[in-house]
Order: sequence, then C-alpha cells, then structure tokens
Amino acid sequence: MEEFLKILFFAVAFIVLLRLGLKLYVLNKAKAMKGAEVELIKDGVLYFYSQRCGACKAMEPQVEKLSQALEVKKIDVFSEEGQKIAKSLGVMATPTTVVVKDGKVQKTFVGVVSADRILEEFKP
Repeated sequence: MEEFLKILFFAVAFIVLLRLGLKLYVLNKAKAMKGAEVELIKDGVLYFYSQRCGACKAMEPQVEKLSQALEVKKIDVFSEEGQKIAKSLGVMATPTTVVVKDGKVQKTFVGVVSADRILEEFKP
C-alpha cells in the first residue's frame, strides 16, 4: 500500500507540473503576439473560441457586451479559416481574446475575462 501511495503521489505531482508548464507556455506565446500586424481588423477584438469549449460558453455574455461597444471578430478555431488565423498569430488555447489597435496586437487574454477589463485596453 505504501508503494502505491508513493507512485500515486509522483503521478499527481507530474500531472500538476505538466499542466503548469503548459499554462506557462500558452501565456508566453500570448505575450509574444504583442505588436504582430493584423489585417482582419484595425481597431477591435479578435475572439478565438471553440463550440466544444466550456470556458468559451462562459465567456459568451462578455463577448456580447464587447460587441456592443466595439468591433468583435469571432473566430472558430475548428473552422479551416480559423485554424489558419490562429496558427498565424500563435493562438494556443480557447478562449483567447486579442486586443487590436491600429492594426497591431496590443494585448492578449487567455481564458475567461470580463468585458470591462478588455475595454480598459481601449482607454487613452
């Protein structure tokens, strides 16, 4: 039994570290997008989502609120065009919200984030 608990402990520790490493990788890729040129939109938000993503469903009311205040391009990462766009910008997870100002990536949010927080990026 003691041997089993040791194995279980190391398995859980490995999984936790793996998830943490993956999250750090995704966030690092998101930071690397800053300054990238975007042709789809001059000023507004690119919202990368998946219909199968639970967090994306939770984000939907925030996206609706955003779309009332500024231009929002919704991009399904499972569509052929969406995959190309996501790959070109380095989007690794959904939901990802990309703030675009003057045709360049200003800020990238990975995960659920409030519309108010995103709108702060457009204040002078």
